[in-house]
Amino acid sequence: MPVLLIVSYVPSEAQEAIAAADRRASAERINALDGFRWKFWVREAAAGTRGGVYLFDSLEAARAWGEPTRERLSAAGGREVTIRYLDFDEALSAVNHAPF
Repeated sequence: MPVLLIVSYVPSEAQEAIAAADRRASAERINALDGFRWKFWVREAAAGTRGGVYLFDSLEAARAWGEPTRERLSAAGGREVTIRYLDFDEALSAVNHAPF
């Protein structure tokens, strides 16, 4: 069953200063993850947060990326790092055109 991975954090100044080209390279590397389907890169300017919403094929695949991501973000100075894993109600989601 597909799983959403939701990552949110307050970036350090160094993380905020990462060049667009470096972010693009990161995005391209993510495409090669086992079980990865897609990612939305998100930010909330008013709160000063960044993050991502990912769709993976399974909880195992999501955790394989989510747990190291928590460590990487924290080690680089990110604060308030949250990682969440959510299941779907596929029947109701299909009514609203979810692309399963």
